Amino acid sequence: MLLAESKIINKGFRIEGTTHAVQRMKERNIDKKIVIELVRSLDYSKLLSYNNTGEEIAIIDQENDIAVIMEVRFNKVVVITVIDRANIHIKEGTRLEEIA
Repeated sequence: MLLAESKIINKGFRIEGTTHAVQRMKERNIDKKIVIELVRSLDYSKLLSYNNTGEEIAIIDQENDIAVIMEVRFNKVVVITVIDRANIHIKEGTRLEEIA
C-alpha cells in the first residue's frame, strides 16, 4: 500500500507499507503521517545507501515512542512493521537508526 511519494535527487521515491505494517498501524493507533515523517527524517544519501542491500533498518523514535522496521528496495522504502514502543529487541543484522 502506498503511504507517500517523495522526490530524491529528481527521482521518484515511494514509501510503501506491507499489509502487515498497515494492519499494525491501525491496531496500534499509529498515524501513517508519523511513520512517513520518520522515514523522511533520514538523510537521503543514507537512505539511498541502503537501496537493494537486503538489510532491514529499524528507526527508533523516542519522542513518539515507536519503532519502524523497513527495507529499501528498488528506490522504494518498504515499511515491514510498526511497533508502538521505542524499547524493542533488534534482531541481529538489522541496522539501527535512532531519531532523538
